[in-house]
Amino acid sequence: MMCKRIRLMFLIGLVMTMALLGGCVMQQGLSMSNSRSGWATTDLYVYDFFLTVLEDFEPFTPEEREISIMDASVEDFVTQLHGTNSATNIASSKIGDNGYFIDFTYSSLEDLLSDLNKREPQSIVTVRTKGKDTTLRFYLDLENYPQLTRIIPFLADENFETFGPLYNEGMSEAEYLDMISYILGEDGPPSITNSVISLRLTTPSSIKSQNGGIRESSNSIRFDIPLIEFLLLAEPIEFSATW
Repeated sequence: MMCKRIRLMFLIGLVMTMALLGGCVMQQGLSMSNSRSGWATTDLYVYDFFLTVLEDFEPFTPEEREISIMDASVEDFVTQLHGTNSATNIASSKIGDNGYFIDFTYSSLEDLLSDLNKREPQSIVTVRTKGKDTTLRFYLDLENYPQLTRIIPFLADENFETFGPLYNEGMSEAEYLDMISYILGEDGPPSITNSVISLRLTTPSSIKSQNGGIRESSNSIRFDIPLIEFLLLAEPIEFSATW
């Protein structure tokens, strides 16, 4: 019975992580001003496959829920935003059965992430100015991953963390997907490999240079992170843009 419960909670944890971080379709938009304040939007669409898995197992969870696991997780994140000093004009809505939309303004992107990181400095996203140039850099590896678990507490949940990147160091993609196939069935591996986290950055002036990403206009660039790369973190995830 205990083994079945652990396996069930892992399944819920993994599916929740795929939904929150890749969810098959997730787009995070950041619009920045010259003062480093700006506007953030999150568009999340969860494929029916993930919702079906969650619904199938939800009746077996220890406590009864008045709302779905996905709804509760999104609400928890919005509540966390309300607890910061850097986010204002926070709004969220559910679009149909599968979609979620969150938007808010922030006074400083780095201050916001520090607020979410229990008021501690973080090194995942940095914004630096040198002369007339400003550079936003994203860098995530196994060493600063614990900062991300504080920013997104669900990642530190005991039902997921054992299957996150800190516990899978050295595991190959094939080995990981074999494990997922055993847990979620044959739909699991392609659902993960097809999932992408997209960050679209809009800058206050023309982008002068970039490391990674796809330029969509003179002042807009999109960075795509395959979900499997996040789950394994075999190599650091890094990109930047300078304007």
